[in-house]
Formats: sequence, C-alpha cells, structure tokens
Amino acid sequence: MNAITLKWLEYAKADLEAAEVLTKSGKTSHSYQLAILHCHQALEKILKTWMVYKNEVPKRIHDLVKLTQDADIKMPERFLKYISEPNPYYQPARYPDISYQQTVLKYDSNKAKYHLGKTK
Repeated sequence: MNAITLKWLEYAKADLEAAEVLTKSGKTSHSYQLAILHCHQALEKILKTWMVYKNEVPKRIHDLVKLTQDADIKMPERFLKYISEPNPYYQPARYPDISYQQTVLKYDSNKAKYHLGKTK
C-alpha cells in the first residue's frame, strides 16, 4: 500500500475510534449523534481508501450508497443492505441550520451501539 492509501486508512481508523469513545462515554443525544457521524465517516473513508488503492480519485461526496457503487466493491448482501442506513445521519450532525423534510432522527446509546457494531 502506498502512503496516501495508508493515510486514508489511518483516518478511517481514527473515525472508528472516535465513534467508540463517544458511544462508550456519551452522556447526551449530541454525543450519540457525533458517534453515528463518525461511523458514517469511517465507512466513507474505507470506501475511498479502496478507490485510492485502485488509483482512482474518489468523488467529494458523502453518499455511502453512491460511493459503494463508484468503488465497485463486491461485498456480502448484509453489508450492502446496511450501507444506506447511516446516510440520513450525516447532514443533521454536520449542518444544524438546514431544514428537514424527513422524520426526526433518534440519537441514543442503543442507536449509537447499533451503528458502531455494524460499522465494525
């Protein structure tokens, strides 16, 4: 693996570590919201790591389904089924001032543990 690929992987691992810390020590829904955001970021960076490994330039997007398609990764159906679940959690954690036309998302310890387990 070249240096840039290793850097992407290092950042993915850091996001997973942050998700673990926030899930274990979370005290408010905001902690769990950030834990899920870091799960999303870890998955996003893993997908982009694969693309960089194949000498491709990943698009600057955050849609995990689209990134999975772009990366052309063959993965078990259970992973493909899950990959869309973190997508709705990305924008509310990053952009608190945008309006939503979707249902309000729930952020709690159980939801954070669920996403952390699936991300791992």
